[in-house]
Amino acid sequence: NETDHNINVCVRIRPQRSVSAAVSVEKSTQGPLVTVENATTCKTKSFNSFSHVVQGSDQQVAYNQIARPLLEQLRSGYSCTLCAYGQTSSGKTHSVFGPPGCLTVTSVAQAQGETPAEWGIFPRLVLDILKMDSVVHASAIEIYQDMPYDLLADRAPLSVGTKRAGLKVGGGTVTVHGNTRASNHCGTHPPGCSCRKCFEAITKMKAATVAAARRDSVGKTQFDPSPHQRQNKQQQDQFATVGETLQKLETAEDVARFALLVEGTRTSVGHALNDRSSRSHCLVNVHVSLRATTGAKKMVRRKLLIVDLAGSERIAKSGVEGVARHQATSINGSLTVLGKVVRALSVSQRHIPYRDSTLTMLLRRSLDDPMASTTFVINVAPDTDHAEETVCSLEFGKNLTKVPPRKHSVSRRIGSGESTATENVGIESSLDSDDATENELEILLEQLQLAKTKLAQAEARGQGEQFDLTAPEGEIRVLKMNLQRVQKEEAKVREARFELAELRALCKDCGDGNDDNDNGNLKKVAAAKARLEAREKELRNYQDIVARQQSIRNLYRPAMDVYKTCQREVRHLQARVDMLQAS
Repeated sequence: NETDHNINVCVRIRPQRSVSAAVSVEKSTQGPLVTVENATTCKTKSFNSFSHVVQGSDQQVAYNQIARPLLEQLRSGYSCTLCAYGQTSSGKTHSVFGPPGCLTVTSVAQAQGETPAEWGIFPRLVLDILKMDSVVHASAIEIYQDMPYDLLADRAPLSVGTKRAGLKVGGGTVTVHGNTRASNHCGTHPPGCSCRKCFEAITKMKAATVAAARRDSVGKTQFDPSPHQRQNKQQQDQFATVGETLQKLETAEDVARFALLVEGTRTSVGHALNDRSSRSHCLVNVHVSLRATTGAKKMVRRKLLIVDLAGSERIAKSGVEGVARHQATSINGSLTVLGKVVRALSVSQRHIPYRDSTLTMLLRRSLDDPMASTTFVINVAPDTDHAEETVCSLEFGKNLTKVPPRKHSVSRRIGSGESTATENVGIESSLDSDDATENELEILLEQLQLAKTKLAQAEARGQGEQFDLTAPEGEIRVLKMNLQRVQKEEAKVREARFELAELRALCKDCGDGNDDNDNGNLKKVAAAKARLEAREKELRNYQDIVARQQSIRNLYRPAMDVYKTCQREVRHLQARVDMLQAS
């Protein structure tokens, strides 16, 4: 059977900060009616195409209305996505994670077995998934100025790839081997490049596609790709990061530490509209292995993607300058591409510009895969000063509701009334027996061994990190010691940040410090803050020393890009092997 599947769009309205509000909500026969009144232009606009409108700061209410339905979709066989969209300071990070500093081990202990009241959608979803006899692994990716970074590995750079052989993509560009034209692109040309090399590469790919279609259509009156062929084509066009770190989550304390590490590593800056504005998009991939029935050996794997988008902003209002201004331009650019993709989907254009930004490449499966259940949360600020930005955000949500339903097949289990979505082959797969698990593990182990061989070969060719043998032995030894010291100092800084966050959570309910216990806790916070500042200063000092040493001629040569790519591939495959063995 085939059923329709739409993108679900909800609205969350932040509590107003000013006296007057530009947003009002009423009930109507077609659902919640959101009205925005612009006092400057004296115009009023209404929207009634959203499934839910959540007002206020109650995190439990927001979770029940916005995210809890995703759990049922996850059980039914879908890969789920929840994405928070809106202007800066509209409450996206608050909705996804919670207010700054709330995700701590201390808050878990204080909740006494309950979910802490301030926790956002992401930790609540993971805690509910952990209750379903599951094994959970998570990774966190930051897209900063159109480049992906691993937030669990000190912002190590990542690559974005597809399953299509010989094609590499990154930052909305396509690499054509042997093309050295335009040195500012370092051999990587942007989309739409009309140079001879790019034209020949695209023509060759099109010819191969047509030839394959003709071979498959032999003996048929009209070529009609089989479901298996359409599925393979769809998988080839899916993008994913390669080499990110996976962390196993088993308890509420693990979830708190994970989210706190993401919060402390993610790029942020303060400006006129927000004291802590995220300057990057954050994507949390949650890999879930569920048991089909209690005590059964069969495992089904699903993927949950949580996206906290950076907020769009008008530079004239935020007042940012320098690096922050450049960051705002990059954020607005990627969100503009996302808007173009949504508009193209809503009118069923033949070409969808997914490749124009890293963000849209990684969101492709969430937007056009029939096996994906996607929910967008449109966060808005109700204040009169933000009326124009609120209208723009709601218009984006309205365009999302116009995206045509995606057809997907539903299979009914024999002997039961339960319907289950037919699952694609890939990371979310159904393991019908131990033999299937062993076969998949065997394939991954073979791929891992091959990747390690390639890495060893690249190192043998001198493509890895190297020290010049003609350099004085003492200088090489000192540089190696300082590189190790930088790693140790980075670990100390992370520990100091965790310590400070936990102490601040203890002191959240402290009074004016007159009580001896409160006074003691406040002193501990001040001491922890001083230790963190001292360790950050020490880290910067060693980083500067290493940078100066590495700049010495004929002493050090960093690893080549091809070697780093092999390293990321090994990490990626090793993480998948570990995840499969754990489940």
